[in-house]
Amino acid sequence: MKHSEWLRLQTEGDRVVASLRADGFNCRKQPRRLSWYLCKGSVSYTLTWLPPPVREWSLLPNDETPERAQLLAQISSILEHRGCGRIAEQSPDSTQRFWNQKNYPWTLVRLLPNAQHYTVGRFYSRMEAENHKRFLGKWMPATEFEVIFDSDAVT
Repeated sequence: MKHSEWLRLQTEGDRVVASLRADGFNCRKQPRRLSWYLCKGSVSYTLTWLPPPVREWSLLPNDETPERAQLLAQISSILEHRGCGRIAEQSPDSTQRFWNQKNYPWTLVRLLPNAQHYTVGRFYSRMEAENHKRFLGKWMPATEFEVIFDSDAVT
């Protein structure tokens, strides 16, 4: 799995967990995995990313209870509603797929000589962009990065 895909999935999981915490769930991240332990009263599941060939979020154990079905529906709603990169738009002038940039106004850029810049990534929140900047700063200490707000992305 590419690092960029890992970061995207980590962000999706964090958004789901933040929303579930607001609904009263106790959530705990499992180290070094795309997996969170969710608990509310007598209901407890593990939200995890299933790798290829499945490639989707799942709740374990896979029992057929109404609570699990309701929680899965809630997670699907969160992923679709918050613009977590699930919906891609087709570019009219090329065959490449681009993410809907209206949902990602924070941009991390690499500063280049002669007042040029290179867009490294787009993020939903400033905190995500700052965390990514901090991560890249550890691995590329001689490189300058800057987080900017792209007002053109917000319409």
